[in-house]
Amino acid sequence: MPDKRVHLQVGIFSALALVLFVTGIGLLASGVFFRDNDEYLLYFEGSVAGLNVGAPVVFRGVPIGKVTSISLVADDRSDTITIPVGIDIFEENIRRIEIPGGVTEAERDEMIQRMKTRGLRARIAIASFLTGQTRIELDLLPEAPARYHSANPSGEIATQSSPLEEFSRALAKINIDKIAHSLLQALDTFNDVMASEELKGSLSGLKQLADEAALVVQAMPALLENLRKTLQEIETAADRTAREVPRLGHDMRVALDSFGKAADRADKLFLDAGRLLSPNSATVRDLQSAMKELTEAARAIRSLAKTLERNPESLLRGRGRLQP
Repeated sequence: MPDKRVHLQVGIFSALALVLFVTGIGLLASGVFFRDNDEYLLYFEGSVAGLNVGAPVVFRGVPIGKVTSISLVADDRSDTITIPVGIDIFEENIRRIEIPGGVTEAERDEMIQRMKTRGLRARIAIASFLTGQTRIELDLLPEAPARYHSANPSGEIATQSSPLEEFSRALAKINIDKIAHSLLQALDTFNDVMASEELKGSLSGLKQLADEAALVVQAMPALLENLRKTLQEIETAADRTAREVPRLGHDMRVALDSFGKAADRADKLFLDAGRLLSPNSATVRDLQSAMKELTEAARAIRSLAKTLERNPESLLRGRGRLQP
């Protein structure tokens, strides 16, 4: 029994030693122990809540490093507080097109410096909405101003506020009390207007107007029907007049012709009688005057008959506009 227990302990120890050996080889191969931490510093003036040591550093979503340190610096002279964040950028995660594999440390630093001249900026971004964890996000933002805090700008990457932080700052500038007071005043004014007698009178008048309009709309079909019947009656009367006026004018013309002939005969008769009477007698003068008036009346009647024959509608519209 003691020999079996010793063998078991030796086996467990050997297995642990083998695991430690393999882990050490892996760590040595990864170069973790040979990297310099805090190779680049980022200075944030706002909150870095949710950011922890070991948080990923990404460039447009591609992991290229990690956060190595987070500290706090208070400047008594300017009464400001900044938060330096150290990051390590892995050169093996950066590749060139013409060179397979990762770049060297010197090539990585050269690339970072060129990207800084093109507007490389760092900002805090949400990594998980569920846990609230954040990460460092690098991107080219040439429109953002570059502000450096350290004496060695070559080892620093300028930072920019995140959209969430800018929104929070803008929200903090809003005077909530003033807005709430204005809303309360607007509600009070609205209540006063709704309770005013003028509005009640206006609403009552509007309701009465709407009721009258409804009655007019209801009576509109009957009015239209009456108007249609009236127009039909006018059209029928006009047609009847148009048919009767020519016939009436013709009859009047025949009568006037007969009357004219009778007047001519009477004129001849009176002329014959005048020969028998004295030219200077009162009877002759009266007969001559009567004959003139009768002749003028006959001419007027002939003119009227001709006018009616040419323009039958003149009986309805008068002599305002007659056709020639």
